[in-house]
Amino acid sequence: MTLNEMLLRLHRRLGISTGAQDELLTDLLADANALMLAYLNRAELPAALENAQCQLAVLLYNCLGMEGERARSEGGVTLTVDTLPEDVLSQLRPYRLCKAVSL
Repeated sequence: MTLNEMLLRLHRRLGISTGAQDELLTDLLADANALMLAYLNRAELPAALENAQCQLAVLLYNCLGMEGERARSEGGVTLTVDTLPEDVLSQLRPYRLCKAVSL
């Protein structure tokens, strides 16, 4: 999937009708890519995980303004945020490479 296709997918998922936020969305896709690569211990993201990358970019977009927070309570409502939610992790686990350590 090309960057433009990913941006269009993010536009649809976020209800954005103009390209005014494309730079921000591109940054979020890059952040999602970096988080996923770090978790997977890989240098390149497998093509099968492009959907998960878009999904994580949407989650990152929705968490803007909450940087550094793990939980927030307001008016009796508590919101907890995970960097990599379980539904994304379940998509990533089959592609994770193990690290070998010798002693």
